[in-house]
Amino acid sequence: MNLLFTKALTRGLIGGCLILASLIGAGRQARAAGDLQIGYSGGCHESIGVTTVARLAVMALLPAEYGIRYGFGGFGSTPGPSEAQIIIRSVACGNASLGGIALGPVVNSQIGVITARRDAEDFDAIAGNGIDNFQLDFATSSAAIAAAMGAFGMPATFDTDLSLLFNGDNVSNDSSPLFTATGSHAGPPVAWPGGFIADWWSPNATGDIRSRQVIQAIDFRFGGGLTISAGSSGPLLALLGADPELVQVPLGGNFAAGPVTLSVPAAPGPLPIAGAAAALAWSRRLRSRLRL
Repeated sequence: MNLLFTKALTRGLIGGCLILASLIGAGRQARAAGDLQIGYSGGCHESIGVTTVARLAVMALLPAEYGIRYGFGGFGSTPGPSEAQIIIRSVACGNASLGGIALGPVVNSQIGVITARRDAEDFDAIAGNGIDNFQLDFATSSAAIAAAMGAFGMPATFDTDLSLLFNGDNVSNDSSPLFTATGSHAGPPVAWPGGFIADWWSPNATGDIRSRQVIQAIDFRFGGGLTISAGSSGPLLALLGADPELVQVPLGGNFAAGPVTLSVPAAPGPLPIAGAAAALAWSRRLRSRLRL
């Protein structure tokens, strides 16, 4: 009996390794072909916190030409000339897929710097329906997604416990290797007209990688409160320190599906002269919702 069990376990481990190896290969092939597709569906719930930190502290974590190519944007408020805004996000989806293979439920956490770019605003009907962030850290409960992203060139941390620690709209000690979040997203869901696009940029020696999530329809929760505590290491600890931080803009979101495409587009050029004013469109809309 023990011998049969050992053989079955060995076959399972080998099979799992072969599947993971094929998905890593898919990430490398996608990089060669130009993009990597990751599906997120089955109903997704996200928790977002935005807060202001010292710009000099953030700049130490960014590429040298960041200011010219990306700039510093606002989200719900306008940071001053010595400030930057960071975004802290977790999202849980009922199913993810990669290379045609269904992966089951997945939870991702990510941290970024909000930029002044407007590459994400592709919905012509409504201005301000997109956000561009420069990614500082990313963690996922899917070993396959972490491996494929890493093979593509965008660093990702695998942490299996993420799937057990995220509670969607009603945050209750959500946790990841990157941070712990406590609090809640209050208020009824508000349908956001036009959907939403989120671009997350990451540096790479052969060109910046863009992770682009297109959400056709989304409901937001604009109330509540969210406290973030940084993990034991990483960029968030360098920016927030060890003390819990009550974020300035808490935001909850629900959407049915939001596929992600990783690609290496042409490097963004300098920000347009009118970019700074135009980039505040989303902030104005969000502030008006928060005042409701």
